Amino acid sequence: MKIDKRNPRHWAYLIVAALHAAVGLGLRKVRPYHGRQLVLLYGHKLSGNLLALYRQLENSSESDLDFAFLTLDPAYARELRSVGYRSVSALSPRFMTCLWRTGAIVTDHGLHSMSFLVRLSSIKFVDVWHGIPFKGWDADDFRLQHGYDEVWVSAPLLADIYVEQFGFRSDQVFAIGYGRTDCLIAPAATRKETAAELGLADSGQKYVLFAPTWQHELVGRSEFPFGTKADIFFGALATVLRKQRAQCLVRSHINSRLDFDPPGDVFVMMPQHEFPDTEQILSVADVLICDWSSIAFDYLVLERPTIFLDVPPPFGKDFTLGPEYRFGAVVKDLSGLCTVLNNYLTDPDAYLLHHGERVSAVRRKVYDGFDDGLASQRYAERLQSLLETG
Repeated sequence: MKIDKRNPRHWAYLIVAALHAAVGLGLRKVRPYHGRQLVLLYGHKLSGNLLALYRQLENSSESDLDFAFLTLDPAYARELRSVGYRSVSALSPRFMTCLWRTGAIVTDHGLHSMSFLVRLSSIKFVDVWHGIPFKGWDADDFRLQHGYDEVWVSAPLLADIYVEQFGFRSDQVFAIGYGRTDCLIAPAATRKETAAELGLADSGQKYVLFAPTWQHELVGRSEFPFGTKADIFFGALATVLRKQRAQCLVRSHINSRLDFDPPGDVFVMMPQHEFPDTEQILSVADVLICDWSSIAFDYLVLERPTIFLDVPPPFGKDFTLGPEYRFGAVVKDLSGLCTVLNNYLTDPDAYLLHHGERVSAVRRKVYDGFDDGLASQRYAERLQSLLETG
C-alpha cells in the first residue's frame, strides 16, 4: 500500500508492523528456524518485478521455497487471498511466525517501519526496484538498500549507474534482466484474453495508452501537457480517437488522481491503484503516450509506437537516464501529438521505419540481451543461490 503520512490509521499500521517485526526477530534469536525457508515479497502492490518472481516461484517444479506477498494493508491481503495468491498482512500476528522462518525478503521500494530488519537479522535482502528510471536519484535515496545483500537490475548499464551514481558496491549489483517484461516478450495469454480480463470489449479495437508522470518534486504540476486544461487535452485526443475508431486507456500513477472524467465513449480510466498490473495494460496497447515515466522502458520491448511529450521533467535530482534515451517520436505541442497519433494509428509500421534504429539502440543499452523472456527464471536462480550461501 501507499503510505499517506496525513492518515492516522496508516501511522498505526506502521507501528503495529514494526512491533510484529520486532517480536518475529526475537523469535529468530531465541529459537533459530532450520526448516523449509519462506520468501516474502514486499511492495505497494503485487505487481511488476515482484509479480514476475511470484509467478516464477509458483510455476517452478524445482523450487523448494515457500513464498508469499507481504503487505501493510490487511484488506489487500484478504483480496489477494480471495483470488488465490499467498499473502500475509504485517498487521496479523501470523506475520511474527512467518518472519521466524523467513530466509529472504525481496522488495521493489523499501521496508517502511520494518527497515531495522536489514541490520539486525540474518534474513537475506534483495531489491528489484520498480522501473528503469528517467528520474534522477543519488546515493542518499538508497541508504536502506545499501545494506541489502543483492540488487538485481536490467543490464550492465544500470549496474554501472547503481555503483557509480547510487553508491552500491559492485559485488551487490547483478545485471540479469527485468522480470516484469517477460510476460510482454513471451505472453501466456492472447491479446483478446488479456483485454477481456481487463474488462475491455476487444473486437479488433485499437487502444492508446496515456500514462503521464506524477508531479514528483514539482508541486502543482499538471499531468496534462503543454499548459492545456483537461477538457482541451481530452477533447483534442477524442477527435483523433473517434476518427480512428480507437479508445484511450488513461493510467494515472498511484501517487496521483485525475479529477476530470473524460468522454466515456473513447476513454477508459485505468488508474494504477485499481489496475496494478502494468504489463497487462501495455500488452493490449497499440500506442503509448508518455513523458518521463519508466513505463516507456517496459513498453520498449514490444517495439510498438511510442510518443513522448516534450515537457519539463518534474525531478529534483536531474536524470538517471537522460532525454537522449527517448526512443520514439517527441512532440512539442498538442497539435503535433494529434498529428503523430493519427499517423501511427493509420500506419503503425511507419513508427519503426522512422525510429527503428533508435529503438534498437536504446533497447540494447537498457537490456543488453537480457530481454529474452527468462529474467524471472534468473531471479529464482539467484534467489536460490543466495539462500544456499547461508
